[in-house]
Amino acid sequence: MAFSYFSSHFHVFWIPVFPYTRKGFSSCTNCGEELKPKRMPEHIRRAYKETKKDTKLPIWQFSGLILVTVLIGFLIYQSKADDATYAEYMTSPRSGDVYRYKLGYDEYSTLKIAEITEDSIYLIPNEYVTNKRSGISEIDTDANYGQLMYGYSRDEIERMFKDEEIYQIDRE
Repeated sequence: MAFSYFSSHFHVFWIPVFPYTRKGFSSCTNCGEELKPKRMPEHIRRAYKETKKDTKLPIWQFSGLILVTVLIGFLIYQSKADDATYAEYMTSPRSGDVYRYKLGYDEYSTLKIAEITEDSIYLIPNEYVTNKRSGISEIDTDANYGQLMYGYSRDEIERMFKDEEIYQIDRE
């Protein structure tokens, strides 16, 4: 007597994410008769259930789940690395750093560091505003920064960063 098992799996774009059912049948090695579990005699059904319990699912059936887990892990790692980088940039600002900040609801722009003193940072605002975070790279050009300069205390800049008004720091 031989037992065969197969499983159905949930998939996204033909990538298996996880199996959701496992079925099987028994086949006689002499005559080739195949029986589903409901039609098996009791002693064969017990052996079928025991081997089904001990049969491992192939790892490929979890490949989508593994991919998603690896992707989430990478994104968390990258986010932590970015946070550490921004914290370092906050403690040691340089002339030319660009602060990406949120002005209000759906309004984003940049501030470029022009000058740094012991207790203050002088910033030149970008003359343009965008309605998407992704639009910042389009307006962040040297031609868009005017001559007007504003001074902020380091404490005020740190507060803006902690309150996520300043949400990203770019350094060349």
